[in-house]
Amino acid sequence: MDRNQKAFQLWEQGQPTEAIELLFKEIDIHPENMDSYYNLATMLMLAQKYEDAKAVLTLANEKKANQSNILYAFGNLYYQTADYSQGIYYFSQVFTQSETFKKDAAIMLGQSYLALEQPKKALVYLLTAFQLDETDSELALLLGNVFLQTEAFQEAYTYYDHTSKLNQENSEAWFKKGLMGMVLAKDKEKIEADFQRSQELNPIYYQQNLNQLQEIEAFLQANRQE
Repeated sequence: MDRNQKAFQLWEQGQPTEAIELLFKEIDIHPENMDSYYNLATMLMLAQKYEDAKAVLTLANEKKANQSNILYAFGNLYYQTADYSQGIYYFSQVFTQSETFKKDAAIMLGQSYLALEQPKKALVYLLTAFQLDETDSELALLLGNVFLQTEAFQEAYTYYDHTSKLNQENSEAWFKKGLMGMVLAKDKEKIEADFQRSQELNPIYYQQNLNQLQEIEAFLQANRQE
């Protein structure tokens, strides 16, 4: 087992200090191994030691400039510290230069634009990410939520439906599929079946989100009166 693997094992065993020290040792012995810098910076970010993480990434970039994993870690650093514009700068570089990190960079670009309250820009990257991996149920759910945010109800329904097929145990997907079914005047029995499935999977989630159902009913009632 190499030191990077051992460090992750220590981290998972609840020994973060030992894990971080081991990665510093690995960098001293093999200063050209970019994976060690990436892993160390990731652990430091998890420990919320952002300035230390930045110092590690800066050192790595000085050793080997513009490595995709280091640029991606820089993006994560700025995203986690809410400097979304700077995060976009780094994620954009990764998106254009790396096939390995392309999907992850696209998702983080989408998340960054969502944080900046620009959902339409976010959709461009999230849809690109989904094209790269159409089996990602969490991404499909996120797309449904963003389409809902932009009031593109048919598209939201499509992605909630897709999520429910990719992960049949996702209560949120079934519930929101039912909501969009109401908005789009889908078959009543299918709508009721979607809500029933959501309630069976997670009764607590279902009860906590009944207010959304009431809001949709009020929305539909107002539209009928118009």
